[in-house]
Amino acid sequence: MADLMNENIAKDSILDEAKTRQIAQLEIEFETEKKENEISLLNQKAMLEESRLKQANLAGNVTIGGILLLLIIATLLYRQSNLRKKYNILTTQKNELLQNLLKEKEWLLKEVHHRVKNNLHTVMGLLRSRARFLEKDALAAIEASEHRIYAMSLIHQRLYQTDNIGDIDSPVYLRELTSYLSESFGSPANIRLQLSIDDIRLKLSQAIPLSLIINEAITNAFKYAFPNKRTGKIMLELRRAGESISAIISDDGIGMPAVDIARPSKSLGLSLMRGLTGDLEGDIRFENDAGTRITVVFPAA
Repeated sequence: MADLMNENIAKDSILDEAKTRQIAQLEIEFETEKKENEISLLNQKAMLEESRLKQANLAGNVTIGGILLLLIIATLLYRQSNLRKKYNILTTQKNELLQNLLKEKEWLLKEVHHRVKNNLHTVMGLLRSRARFLEKDALAAIEASEHRIYAMSLIHQRLYQTDNIGDIDSPVYLRELTSYLSESFGSPANIRLQLSIDDIRLKLSQAIPLSLIINEAITNAFKYAFPNKRTGKIMLELRRAGESISAIISDDGIGMPAVDIARPSKSLGLSLMRGLTGDLEGDIRFENDAGTRITVVFPAA
């Protein structure tokens, strides 16, 4: 009986020892698994921290890159601004220089026109001094030349008296020219001048030939259209239609001889008017229409 009890006790001891070992083994396995889980969690945290660190580094790099890019852009803008300021300063200086040169050129041109006008008046004075010793045809030729010279000198006078030396104010100029022509013939009471002139500005290359044509036409009208103190009028029209300018000089006098209309080359004055119309690159037409009518059409500049 005692042996049986001792045997049972031995068995129980063996079982307890086995259980203890089992429990210890389970505890070890549990602790191992726990440690492994903790290690895995730590690894995940480490990976997460590493990912965050990479993102932070990337964000930092992007920020630094953005700042560097902004600095580069700001530097370029600053340099461009400085270059623009320097360019504006140079442009302003060049513009001022050009303005000064332009003013100087205009002053010189005015001085030239002034001197040309004075020289033409000197020539007119010489012609007048010689006219005292001439008669008939020679005197008429001198007077005609004087009228032509005055027409040109008046243009130069207009040019140096105006701020715009590039062209002529035709209404003002033609009124002065026709007034001079009327006065040169004694402002006859039987002849009336009638002007209808559009506000047209003529280039110098146009004004000179046109004024000489008008001078010839009006001079001939004063001389020949109204014999025996016949009353009448001389009309001057200047019109612009599109790209063309037309000048019409007409009178209600006795009209031109048919031979002059048919063969204008036989008349010095008419030949001169044709040649001057060629200088204008225009056309001229002579008509008898209840008097004389001369029409000149030329392209506007």
